[in-house]
Amino acid sequence: FDGTIRRSLVPMTMTAMNRTLCAYIYTALVLSALTHPATCFSIGGDGNAGSRREVLRKTASAIVGGATFVVIGAGSAAPALAKEEKATAVLRSAGCARGAGEACADLAEGNAFILKLQQKSQENAAQADADALAAYNNKNFPDFLASLSPPKYLVKQPDGKFVVYDDRELSQLKAAGKIRLERPLAKGGKIGYDLTQKPIMVEVE
Repeated sequence: FDGTIRRSLVPMTMTAMNRTLCAYIYTALVLSALTHPATCFSIGGDGNAGSRREVLRKTASAIVGGATFVVIGAGSAAPALAKEEKATAVLRSAGCARGAGEACADLAEGNAFILKLQQKSQENAAQADADALAAYNNKNFPDFLASLSPPKYLVKQPDGKFVVYDDRELSQLKAAGKIRLERPLAKGGKIGYDLTQKPIMVEVE
């Protein structure tokens, strides 16, 4: 009973929907076997309970019950699957990074506040890139350059670019009052100083 019915009802599929539906059918068959153990497992005894005809009748009843669970399960699973397909469609699109990309409109769904945030992200993208580059330079190069022989020094220019000076060049700039120390800001100063970076030397005009 168990092996025959399962082989005929459970398709070899990998989709979540089919696995769910097959689980409903199999659960109905198990419930039927537990409810009528004599009918399902006693073939050939005396009386109608053990007759093959009764077994087939009970099996058909279990399949009909499983079909009822399948319809209910399919109805409840449909919205979840539709939502999952929508999310997958967004992920497979061109993407939305810092407010730019073909998927941005889909993600915003017409919400004015989200559209405004996406616009601000686009406007701040260039400054965010410059801040990220400055943070990378400040965290990785000053100590390395200072360890060289002769030592070198990383100095930030007024336009945000970086240059390297030797001892003599740096001494001349300091004597002329053109070097000052600056503490890097985090998020453009919105959340204070970036404590992960050391103070850096900045050349002033």
